[in-house]
Amino acid sequence: MQFHSPSGGGRGGPPGGARQGNYGGGGPPSLKVESLWPGYLKSGYFDQEGNLRAEFVLRENVGKLARQVEIERLTTGQLRRFFGHARGIEQRLKLGQQTWESLRPEFLKLDVAAEDARGKKPSPKIPEIFYDFIKRNVAAVKTEREFLRGFLPHFEALVGFCSGKLSDRS
Repeated sequence: MQFHSPSGGGRGGPPGGARQGNYGGGGPPSLKVESLWPGYLKSGYFDQEGNLRAEFVLRENVGKLARQVEIERLTTGQLRRFFGHARGIEQRLKLGQQTWESLRPEFLKLDVAAEDARGKKPSPKIPEIFYDFIKRNVAAVKTEREFLRGFLPHFEALVGFCSGKLSDRS
């Protein structure tokens, strides 16, 4: 799977999108996920019975993260680009087109894309907290199960709690 280019035309680059927002310098203070959610991902996505921990979809936790990405001015387009890439991987797994082992490098590109979007000068394309969210989750996912039953429902909850709150500033 290839990412759409930052300009929106053509193909090739990771999900970065056009420069939007002002995440460096005079914008709101940037936080790490850990500052809002102590112990984030320390015990993994699943409880002892193998079920997704409710904390990864609860408003109390994910809602705080959603409010912070809104404060730090993540755009709907940026959120959708990263989420869409993950959904594309999910689709290919569910259709049996490819194995997790063959798709894991595509998943790992989310971390590369986040680093690229964060490193843009003079103004990063994504806020620090979203970069931290992507980085920590990519590091936490090792298996297809962790991807499909842990990361995706968690990311879906973030998208849901952000719904209607983020702008499409250019």
